[in-house]
Amino acid sequence: MKNEENKANLKYVYNLIFPSGCRELPICGYVFRKAEGYRESVQSLQHLISVFNGFDQPINTGTHAITAEVKTPDKEKKPILEWGDKDTTALDDILLLISVFTLRDVFAVSRPIEKGDTAIVADPREYSFGLRTAIPYEAAKNEHADRYDIGFQKGIERVYSLMRTAKWQREYGRGRFLFLFRSACKRQILETSFITCWTIWEILFTLHNQSWLSDEQISKLPASEKISYVLTKYQISARLDDTDRKGIKRFVKIRNTIVHAGRFLDKTALHDANLFVRVTAMIVGKIFGLTPSDVLGSQTQFLARLRGQEVVPPWEWEEYHRTRRSTGSAK
Repeated sequence: MKNEENKANLKYVYNLIFPSGCRELPICGYVFRKAEGYRESVQSLQHLISVFNGFDQPINTGTHAITAEVKTPDKEKKPILEWGDKDTTALDDILLLISVFTLRDVFAVSRPIEKGDTAIVADPREYSFGLRTAIPYEAAKNEHADRYDIGFQKGIERVYSLMRTAKWQREYGRGRFLFLFRSACKRQILETSFITCWTIWEILFTLHNQSWLSDEQISKLPASEKISYVLTKYQISARLDDTDRKGIKRFVKIRNTIVHAGRFLDKTALHDANLFVRVTAMIVGKIFGLTPSDVLGSQTQFLARLRGQEVVPPWEWEEYHRTRRSTGSAK
């Protein structure tokens, strides 16, 4: 009987990669532990570049794999997010958070999915965007006195504890936009990620202004005004001048071109859209009470683009610096 009860409280987790040196993650009453054969399972996932994270994880096309088991509390809390399924619990919320922080679809099932059993509809590919660097590193030691990053566990717990407060839920409408954010992070054409993020900005404007503006008033406001509001509300820019507002109108034009023509007209528009998605991730990080790292300089580049300044996208940095060295302009 006891074994059956323990089994009822156990679920199998796909695609979760633990911080190096960490064997288990206690998060808000749920305990995630590495599954048997963890190394081989992680190596079987998609890896777009070869990395070492406690062990070699070579480039691989990849598929889904069980990498962890999670022990659930005897009495699970109801979710915050509106999943549209009466059987969902707080675990579903937590797995969504883990997904956008680890850049993979992480999900749990009651029993392993065998071939021919059912079809997995989750995407096995790594996300293009997300919040991987938003939680600061915090050192701890495991039972073998090896150092590992406990910051991930603490960060997810802090974020979810914040989300469960009545104040956060009132301000952010129970976080419905997070479904869109997870969708925007997934690997797909940039056009869909950009338009989805644009929708998130409009939702945020509505959430913060619906107490004094009617739905009709909000719908009639120019998109540039809504974007301006979000930029200052989340301190992406402390203040906006006329030059910045002209830049915002250029982003509105990019949005309109995609909606009506279905594509970016040039590489500059593509780079600007990429920056917009990355800044959206920074905003979501701030909504989670975090101070997101901007290791790629996305915020700085975004503000420069608002002012019409030329910037070099990250994927062209190597070629840019090689050209400067060859011409002797880098001294």
